[in-house]
Amino acid sequence: MSQELQAEHIAEAMVPYFPEDEKKSRYLSFRVAGFTFREALAMVGVHEKTVKRWRKSDPAFAAIDLTGLSELKKQLGAEYLNIEFTRNFRMVLEKDFRVLGKSLNGGVLSKEEDAYLLKLRAFYTPQQLVAIQQLIGEAKDEAFDFTRMVLEIRREKEQIILTKEL
Repeated sequence: MSQELQAEHIAEAMVPYFPEDEKKSRYLSFRVAGFTFREALAMVGVHEKTVKRWRKSDPAFAAIDLTGLSELKKQLGAEYLNIEFTRNFRMVLEKDFRVLGKSLNGGVLSKEEDAYLLKLRAFYTPQQLVAIQQLIGEAKDEAFDFTRMVLEIRREKEQIILTKEL
């Protein structure tokens, strides 16, 4: 799906559906997606007088068309950015998976893959994990403490060794 179509589908999902006339929803979705008044009229195939009539007869439509577009545009921008970032991040993770898998399974890496693997290692750190969790809203408020994590791993390792000896 092209980026333009994806943005339009997100915009359509953001505006209310007007069952009595679906052109109202289409018009608003074009406006939310950044089309000018005249461009939205042309895209939906309605006249300026039709939109003015909709504004007079439908307060919900008028509220969105006259004052609510700005907020919806911000929401569209945030949603679109989130989708595109997630999509691209997923592709990066897929490439990471393929290169890592090839190196672990004894495959011969090309020079480019080997260089990629070396750079890749820098991004798989506890600090990077915390940064990603913060980015997606899953991180705790407390800062990551690498020393505490290492000490906890060591304690757990010592407990396992002690358990095996007993």
